[in-house]
Parts: sequence; structure tokens; C-alpha cells
Amino acid sequence: MLADMPQGFTAYQLTLHIKSPIQIGVGKLGDCSFAAGFYIYTGSAKRNIESRLARHLKKYKKLRWHIDYLTVHTLVEVVQVTRSHQSECTLNQAVDGIVLVNGFGSSDCHNRCSSHLRYLGDFLPVASCLDLETHISKWHWFSRMGCEKI
Repeated sequence: MLADMPQGFTAYQLTLHIKSPIQIGVGKLGDCSFAAGFYIYTGSAKRNIESRLARHLKKYKKLRWHIDYLTVHTLVEVVQVTRSHQSECTLNQAVDGIVLVNGFGSSDCHNRCSSHLRYLGDFLPVASCLDLETHISKWHWFSRMGCEKI
């Protein structure tokens, strides 16, 4: 399914759902606490974005990036994948949400973003189910989130 998506995207967002509060070690960040609810993680891949996304969706993998520590956890589910031609930081800065873990996914950020993971709370905003901008391609994973594949 990932191979069917248009090519040329360099940034992406993963919408995650954490079913109940967890505390996990996240590489050099150490122990981090995550409240239950929805999160948006923003990342980039200069090439092979579909391979990167496929890797993020695997539950069993070598832990390399901060996001890996979340995506392998049994209480964490990726519920939506969004691809974009916008820069990683532009996408990240457009997300309304709370930074719960400083430095998460942003250790190599040139724009000094405090984190590339934002906490949205208990509910996924309705706008996240809409493709409001033509330059963003969204792929909705679960119809139970009230979204349909675009």
C-alpha cells in the first residue's frame, strides 16, 4: 500500500494514539512520560520516504530514532500517515499541541524546534481527517477514526 502513494514527498507526519499513560526510555533523552491520547510526530526523509514510513510502522526493529521507541510499544498505535512537500519544521510548527518531551525528534533540527512530537489530548481534531491543502497527501489508516481514504 505504501508503494502506491505518489512520490516526491520529503516530510511526513505520523498521528499516534497512546492507549494509556506510559513511561519509557528514549535513547539519550532518558526516561520520558507520555500521557494517554493523540500525538503528531513530524519527520523527514530526503530519499526513500516510503521505506522510512514502512519502517516506522513495524513493531519489531532496531531502535534508531526517538520515534522508534514509541512505535514499538504495545500501547502505541499509528492511526494516520500524512506526507508533504513542505519542510519538516514548517509542518511541525503548524501543529497545535503541547510539547511533553523536549528534544524528541528534533536533535538535528536546524530551526531549533523544541520537539517534533506534539500532544493533542484525548481527541483527534476533525480537521486532521480532511485534506485541506492540495500539496499534502493523507493516507488514513483506520475508518474508525471517522476518516476515509483520500
